This record gives sequence, structure tokens and C-alpha cells, in this order.
Amino acid sequence: MIVATGTVLYLDPGLAPGTTFGVDDLVWLVSASTTVALVPFFLLAAYVLRIATVSKRTGSLGPFILRRVERTAAIDWDDEK
Repeated sequence: MIVATGTVLYLDPGLAPGTTFGVDDLVWLVSASTTVALVPFFLLAAYVLRIATVSKRTGSLGPFILRRVERTAAIDWDDEK
């Protein structure tokens, strides 16, 4: 956010004269700096939401380990061939 705010407040408008695809180059520059500033936040938010979803669907707290009581009796887990 500091980068995006700094770009808007302190960028010299004469630094990027001209247009690209009918849009001022300054608009492209501010949009790019805002995107760069917000990408880490959105990645963190996506990671937190993913972990929250997995935790909610798992229904148990603690590490993800299998316990003997959760295994089905149809499979002989200790049988070695």
C-alpha cells in the first residue's frame, strides 16, 4: 500500500507522457504499482482461506494424522505379502 500511495502522491506526471491503447501511460503506471502492492496481500488471504476451509472440513484439531480408529476394518493394514 505504501508503494501505491507513494506512486500516486509523489510521481511526476511528466514522467510518463503519452498514451498506450488510448489510456494515459500514467494510469498504466499507477495501476501496475497498485497491483504489485496488493498481490502479496491477496496471496496471503487466499492461503488463509484455504487453510480455514481444510480445517473446517477436517473437523479435528491438531496435526493431520491417521488414527487406527478412523481406518476401516475391510482393509488389513498390517498384512504384508
